[in-house]
Amino acid sequence: MTQNHQTQNQDGIWTVMLKDGYGNCNNLNSDPNAFHLSDSLIPQQRQRSPFDEFECPHFSRKLELFPKWHLPLRIALILNILTFIYTFIRDVIYPFLAANKNEFYRIPVLLMNKALPVCALTLLALVYLPGIFAASFQLHRGTKYMNFPKWLNRWMLMRKQLGLLSFFTAALHALYSLCYPMRRSYRYKLLNWAYQQVKQNKDNAWIEDDVWRMEIYVSLGIVGLAILALLAVASVPSVSHSLNWTEFQFIQSKMGLTALLLCTAHALVYAWNKWAEPKLFVWYTPPSFVLAVLLPAFVLLGKVVLLLPCISRKLQRIRRGWEEKVTLETMNSEAANL
Repeated sequence: MTQNHQTQNQDGIWTVMLKDGYGNCNNLNSDPNAFHLSDSLIPQQRQRSPFDEFECPHFSRKLELFPKWHLPLRIALILNILTFIYTFIRDVIYPFLAANKNEFYRIPVLLMNKALPVCALTLLALVYLPGIFAASFQLHRGTKYMNFPKWLNRWMLMRKQLGLLSFFTAALHALYSLCYPMRRSYRYKLLNWAYQQVKQNKDNAWIEDDVWRMEIYVSLGIVGLAILALLAVASVPSVSHSLNWTEFQFIQSKMGLTALLLCTAHALVYAWNKWAEPKLFVWYTPPSFVLAVLLPAFVLLGKVVLLLPCISRKLQRIRRGWEEKVTLETMNSEAANL
């Protein structure tokens, strides 16, 4: 009987936590004491009936597996697949049809390493793009006390997941890049380059522009990845809870935009002078590095516009509570259209 009573108490505790702490955030806003009540109940119940490490409590409904990650994972997966297919058509299918060249060996490493940076840079841009939309809504309405549209609110709530996925894909890109010299095909190509140099009677194959390009874009990539790692560590709850609002905003906003700028510069320096080479525009399609910098460039341009004094001052006043003189009918009509 005592064991059954303890099990019922355990189920009741988890039900309170699901409803008040995790399942319904509106209850926290309507009743501020609800969450504190749950917190006060849990330690007492743990003293009386602690959970076993391997005991799974019984719930009346099944818990979802990572519900906040469903949409971000779908976005990252679809983006990776589309980029991979685009690169596969350009780098494998086109040489096979146009020159009967077998380039299928590029699929496991080279094609994956071309799709990953595009996905990482796009996901990182998607983290800061909703901030531009939010600022635009506040400037247009002249107040911060109106709710954002539901799609924008949902987008802003999944920025953490998008940022962590961006860091994950960027880390994979770095690992794939480090594996380049280990590939057998690279060793064969290196022997072919050496043979061609001897055949052409060249003593030195040094190309100054190519050397500078490699040095700069590798350095930018390392620094950008290091800042992304810092952002990922700062998003851990135990770390973020130890920071005040100013520190957290500086890391996630200022340093995040710095990482976006460095990663965009990394892609631009990688392209170097390849933008104007007609042979890279296969079937009139741009190279993957062109697609990679489009959305980040738009985000950075939007941030620069918001930093203009005439816009930045008004936006700061609105975020401090200042409101423009707008009629109640206008506010109600806009709120009804959300």
